[in-house]
Amino acid sequence: MIPEKTYLSTGDFIDLYYKVKLKGYHALLSKLHLTNLARTVSKWNHISPDSDFWIIPAVRNRWNEKCTGDPNMEYEDYVVSKYFGNAHDLRILSVGCGTGSRERKFAKYEIFSSIEGIDLAASQVEEARETAASQNLDNIHYFTGDFSSYPFESEAYDLILFNSSLHHFDRINEFLKLKVMPLLKKEGYLIIYEYVGPKRLQWIRPQLNRVNQLLNKIPAKYRTRFNSQAIKHRIYRPGLLRMLMVDPSEAIDSESILPSIHKHFRVIEEKKVGWDILHPLLKDISHNFLGTDKETQTILAELFEQEDNYMAESGRSDAVFGIYQKR
Repeated sequence: MIPEKTYLSTGDFIDLYYKVKLKGYHALLSKLHLTNLARTVSKWNHISPDSDFWIIPAVRNRWNEKCTGDPNMEYEDYVVSKYFGNAHDLRILSVGCGTGSRERKFAKYEIFSSIEGIDLAASQVEEARETAASQNLDNIHYFTGDFSSYPFESEAYDLILFNSSLHHFDRINEFLKLKVMPLLKKEGYLIIYEYVGPKRLQWIRPQLNRVNQLLNKIPAKYRTRFNSQAIKHRIYRPGLLRMLMVDPSEAIDSESILPSIHKHFRVIEEKKVGWDILHPLLKDISHNFLGTDKETQTILAELFEQEDNYMAESGRSDAVFGIYQKR
């Protein structure tokens, strides 16, 4: 299917309206004079409370089950128990570490002598450092910087992790070959939990049609937008102009991730996680699905089934968990 592109959509104006209500005009106008890199840094340095699908516990349990086969087991525990139970003195580098939750989960295992995390957003790195220190995790080291230009030691790492960060890099094939592979030891491992769907979130038409059909079957009380009483009636493909203004790195070459990895790495395992339906559908309304009551859980179960059906019919998955070994 030939990818479609939307440069400006009705959804952009709706999103702008609610962003102004939440953050004010000054926060948005301040981005106009920034470079692309500065816009990306600004986006992740000033994360506001949101209502995206990752805040829903049932959604996170679903992802766990897709990755590990167990809704209560996260992929860090799965990776260590299945592949590295007898290892020791491992070094892992986490690229785009954010506030450090993934690194802290690995740090509880003594097999890691050094866990390093790098991120562009200084505020998130500082939070990661403070949290690690409060938990006495002295084998974690966080630093602020641009991974693409940071002077890392060659062949220094046993594992490199990208958790929802690889899709923020451009020219993925060249990036993996020239920036990532040289840092891994011989037969080192690459671990990804990633968005690999359409570039710039340019969701395909059958996907949007399915999502909108499902959205309008959900009771109105579950469709109220975050910090508003307005009802979400339709989902639009985000316009490229808005994408470039808010975060120029978002899904910049996401469609190239899997083909490029397969070219340079041996697949150990690769699992479809989904996101095709839940990602666009639940944006800005996820806060309505935090309850544990029967109605809420029934609606979520139905949405999960619909996403599974869509994945089976289309053969697609916008998100993937994968473990790969350097050739």
